Amino acid sequence: MTYAGWHIDRLRFTGADDLEAILEFAPGLTLVYGASNTGKSFAVKAIDFIMGGGRELPDIRERNPYNKVWMDLTLAQNRLVTLERGIVGGGLNLHEEGTPSRALNPTHNANNPANISTFLLREMGATGKKIAVDASGTHNNLTFRDIAGIVLTKEIAIQSEASPIELGDRGDITRERNVLKFMMTGEDDSAVVPLVKPKDFKTGRIAKASMLLDMIDQLNAEIAADYSDTEGLPDQCARINETLGRIETELSSARTSIRTLLDEKRQLSSNISATERRSVDISLSLVSFEQLEAVYASDINRLEGLEEAGFLLRREATDPCPVCGAPPEAQTHSHGLEGIEEVRAASEIEVLKIKQQRGELIKTVEDTKAEALKLVISIAQMRETLGVVERKLEEATPNIDEQQRQLSEIIPIRDHVRRGLDLLKRRDEFIKQREAVEASKAPKHAETIQRGLSTQTAKELADVVSSVLGEWGFPGERQVFFDLKTYDLIIDGKERRNNGKGVRAITHAAFKVALLLYCRERGLPHPGFLVLDTPLLTYRDPMKSPGDTFTAEEHELRKTDLKERFFKHLGHIGDRAQFIVFENVDPPDGIAKYASVTAFTNDLDTGRQGLL
Repeated sequence: MTYAGWHIDRLRFTGADDLEAILEFAPGLTLVYGASNTGKSFAVKAIDFIMGGGRELPDIRERNPYNKVWMDLTLAQNRLVTLERGIVGGGLNLHEEGTPSRALNPTHNANNPANISTFLLREMGATGKKIAVDASGTHNNLTFRDIAGIVLTKEIAIQSEASPIELGDRGDITRERNVLKFMMTGEDDSAVVPLVKPKDFKTGRIAKASMLLDMIDQLNAEIAADYSDTEGLPDQCARINETLGRIETELSSARTSIRTLLDEKRQLSSNISATERRSVDISLSLVSFEQLEAVYASDINRLEGLEEAGFLLRREATDPCPVCGAPPEAQTHSHGLEGIEEVRAASEIEVLKIKQQRGELIKTVEDTKAEALKLVISIAQMRETLGVVERKLEEATPNIDEQQRQLSEIIPIRDHVRRGLDLLKRRDEFIKQREAVEASKAPKHAETIQRGLSTQTAKELADVVSSVLGEWGFPGERQVFFDLKTYDLIIDGKERRNNGKGVRAITHAAFKVALLLYCRERGLPHPGFLVLDTPLLTYRDPMKSPGDTFTAEEHELRKTDLKERFFKHLGHIGDRAQFIVFENVDPPDGIAKYASVTAFTNDLDTGRQGLL
């Protein structure tokens, strides 16, 4: 991944009535120089402040008319943004053309991206990174404050005997070293599995053992209060389980028997009801049959009377006609005799038919009476069987009630015994856990986990530092070694911290410039700008520093042209990064050809007096 650098365009202070103070910076090299107490260090602190620094700006008299500080930045792809913050602190506002301004919190919050740290890290392509903060691998989120101390070098830090990456105000060496590793490799520590710290492990072990002991004591108290014979609990539990098994078996058998009897009772009751309904139907049928028998008898009597009348009338047809007195052979009319004969013959046939039907009715009545008798017998038998079933149910129900009573009595006893066994089991488990905790040892750190920079990476950085010192004309062989124990430079066999503060300042600056170039050449996460406050301390005026003696190395350094070569080198690599230098010394001749220069004269009548 390639990280495009960005640069600071200007620093502005505003107040009431359009009051404004502006300090411009070039994209390449900018030198701001002048006498002490003209606002140079204040400007460095203001840049840090507008990028989320938590320390309030120095309460100098010159700042009183101003209430806001602004910084214009050019980000990747020439995006222009402005940061705004009240001079007394608080949150920030972000202004960007084409988008509404938005508020940013000054402190980092991984769960809420609306903060200046996340905004600047995003521009570096470094959001969501984790940094190990101790030897156990505990992670914290990378914040821009971790980067700020590397790209903003204040006057006190540049003279310090500490490593150039150590921010004396934070005192977090492991974190600072791992931040450097991230910048030089692009790899964070999110893959490192944190180990328990020895101190935390010991404290945790004591706390766990104490907590387990309290739980054991509590269990012992419960056992002593409720159980006098803990040794007999297993046998008692076995006996109770055996009794419960027997009762449950008997209950199951009884319930099955009762269910069978209930099913039989329901079936018998249903059959009796159906049979009784059939018996009633038969009784009604027999009544109907008796009525039909009476109808048949009446019909036969009537038809037989018709037949007899027809016979008599037919026999009298051989006598003289009672009407005209004519003998049968002389009669010329029938007087309806043919009809009478037909009625008689039909009556005879109908009598035969009704007698046949009557016979069938008699047979049906006999069969129905037989069925009725069988039904009466069947109902009696079923009622007798139902009585037997009901007696069996009456006999079975008390047994179930008794078994359920026994069950209700023994279950609480079983639960009490089980609770006792459970308390004993838990106590034994806690005792084993306590023994294991007391016997445990702190985990050892894995020797295979690489911590910090590798030897090869450290050598590559040292080579870049040597090259920078060569460009500046630093005296000596300029054989540079990066010490992985101190995370500092050893130059020509001498540790950087063992030099005077002037040499420490210039070699500190060389380290920071080399780191920037290293990251830019490899596309690693670096903002792409560097602010240095008083790197050329060696060239300080001895008349203005009473009691401040120069070391032999500083005397040798003052005799070289390092100052001229320092500015010329930074000016000629200004197309690769931005450098902002605040100095007390006068600039070399011709610097305006490759740098933007601003002088603070501290003179009301000449040039710019100071920052504000």
